[in-house]
Amino acid sequence: MSISLLSDATVAFIEREVAIDLASCGADGRSSTARGFACRVAPDRRRLTIWVRRADAGPLLQHLVTQDQVAAVFCLPETEASIQIKGSHIAIAPAGPEELALVQAYCARFVDGVMRLGYERGFSEAYMAVDPERMVAVSFTPECVFDQTPGPQAGRQQEGGAA
Repeated sequence: MSISLLSDATVAFIEREVAIDLASCGADGRSSTARGFACRVAPDRRRLTIWVRRADAGPLLQHLVTQDQVAAVFCLPETEASIQIKGSHIAIAPAGPEELALVQAYCARFVDGVMRLGYERGFSEAYMAVDPERMVAVSFTPECVFDQTPGPQAGRQQEGGAA
């Protein structure tokens, strides 16, 4: 993987208050998904870590272990600007205290962002509620980046990872 796969713009986008969904599938082709909570890009940009709620992600976690393939979609609710990053070399681990602080800060930013769109605080906070004891870190190596923003460029692979 090239160091430049994830551009500065891509890193800035995926680490902000975007909606995150992770997906994979089993050997039978049946898909699994889970909502992600925050994304951390490693300093060398060779690994991404996204946190999920274990209770919501059972089938996804199983597929990640058995298939070693993931697709992560990042969408900014206010504009629908979206990118997809596909990857492999997946590792799953419990979330540590520093990671939980990052997740909670992300959730607060996400709530503030969707409130600007007219959603009520109570709804938004419930939607983003996390139980620290049940958060799991999913780390993977990014392999390709796609523009997923609705429109004529949707599905186009990004050169150098630019979003």
